[in-house]
Amino acid sequence: MAARLGDWRAGGALALIMIAVAACGRPTGDFGRAEPSFLHDTLLPAAGNLMASQARKEPVSGFPLTDDEIELRNRAWAFVRAPHVRDWWLDTLVEGERTRILPILKGGDAMSPETAAMFPQVALPLVAPAYDRGRYHRHLLSDGRISTETLWTRIIDDAGADTALIPPFCAVAARVRRDDVERLGALRRQRLVEAGLHEGAEARVWENEETIAWVWQALGYRAASYRYAIDHFQVEAPSGQLFAANRAYDTLVFSKCFGAPPIRTAVPRGPARPSRLMTAPDPFDEPVPQK
Repeated sequence: MAARLGDWRAGGALALIMIAVAACGRPTGDFGRAEPSFLHDTLLPAAGNLMASQARKEPVSGFPLTDDEIELRNRAWAFVRAPHVRDWWLDTLVEGERTRILPILKGGDAMSPETAAMFPQVALPLVAPAYDRGRYHRHLLSDGRISTETLWTRIIDDAGADTALIPPFCAVAARVRRDDVERLGALRRQRLVEAGLHEGAEARVWENEETIAWVWQALGYRAASYRYAIDHFQVEAPSGQLFAANRAYDTLVFSKCFGAPPIRTAVPRGPARPSRLMTAPDPFDEPVPQK
């Protein structure tokens, strides 16, 4: 166990070095779409898969990504990066998660012990911004020239923009989950015995579910940030827009995906690591988590 913890921490230190070398988040073009980049599309994902499998002992599938799996990952990245909060370091952390250089930074208002164990103590402050729900509030206040009514409008618009992204994300997530159920069902029906085929299929299901849970966790963080800003602005800058802001927040946090079963019922036998898979936030089972 001690050796594995040492591997995790060494991997965490190397991960922070690599994303520092990358020096930025994924490059974007018009409308926030990702631009092609050999570094971000090839080198970092290859390094991330190596670190995930060797340092963190996570499943890594060698199967090609289906069109829906590619779309799922692109939509997940667009969701998690929070373009309305232009934050270079958070963009960098998100890119580290996307490429698997970093683990998904799990936790609510604080880093989970499992995640903290993956990094040397000196590096933990660099990861802490991913858990700071007051960061959005401070971002809104950073330009003292903006009127307080505009601050309230920003919260309403940003929460509404997040809510609008949920249905198209859920649609592709439902297709991916249904395909994964069929994938694992085909293994059982055809009685295929190749170990690599089973390992690859189970790893791909795990990767897909981690991607889906990543988005739902990020939405929980985003909702907590909106709640923090609304609660503080009620005292700092009271406004008649409070009702609209609360309504936008409620619409976001009561959102849920439809069109596919929860993973615990969809894949009853589960992949190789069911305990981690079955306890992750599942948009087909619960609304956006409230921190």
